Amino acid sequence: MNIREYIRSKIGGVPYFQTISLQIEMMDERGSLLRISSTRKHMNLWGTVHGGVIASLADAACSASIFPFLNDNEMIMTAGLQIHYFMPVKSGNLLGKGRFIRRGRRLAHAEAELFDESNQLIAKGSASFVIKKGNEDVRAVIRKHDDESLF
Repeated sequence: MNIREYIRSKIGGVPYFQTISLQIEMMDERGSLLRISSTRKHMNLWGTVHGGVIASLADAACSASIFPFLNDNEMIMTAGLQIHYFMPVKSGNLLGKGRFIRRGRRLAHAEAELFDESNQLIAKGSASFVIKKGNEDVRAVIRKHDDESLF
């Protein structure tokens, strides 16, 4: 199993992603496609999907689009996220489409478009990620977290 397949298999077990009901539909060199089926737990005081949920979808879609361009000993951490909201969402499926932009030795960049279930563009985001190189394969790092019951 290559590193991208391994990361994809582990992402579904991330507690935060479980909390926001995030699912990965697709993740490859063409980009990423992620989904959140919004329910009452995703709502803010005004009865619309909380902006933090939408920002989380943008961040996750951006990072998932970068995974295919990482080496086995590299991991990424969000350095910056910019989001522009265009319209509120009452409920339903939210779709995040991530697109890899470029990577250097230390930073990678991606963007995301977010849509409601009627395919209306609800937000756009862009993100920069620090690329951290380790001395060991990322799978070994994730296995350490498995042992600590984080996943």
